[in-house]
Amino acid sequence: CTETETITVPASPDICLEIPTAYTPNGDGNNDTWEIKGIEFYPKVHLEIYNRWGQLMFESKGYTVQWDGKYKGNDAPSGPYIFIINLENGSEPLQGTVTIIR
Repeated sequence: CTETETITVPASPDICLEIPTAYTPNGDGNNDTWEIKGIEFYPKVHLEIYNRWGQLMFESKGYTVQWDGKYKGNDAPSGPYIFIINLENGSEPLQGTVTIIR
């Protein structure tokens, strides 16, 4: 049994992002990718994910492909990762952590 939490960040007066703080990319068909609800309304979004040593693990411009918890085709280890989401709309970048649970 795992417990997850969702952070809701107001991105504009009309659109909110729901950024999960954890997901389980274990191939069972549930929570296998880091799905950020509402991000599709920001087509220029720039997203970066780093491990605890500052190594870039994933990068996307447009976030059309969700992070599947892999790095160079291999499963990234369980644990927390730092994300930076720049909506490219003049607002400050959003930062936080997402945890992979395997």
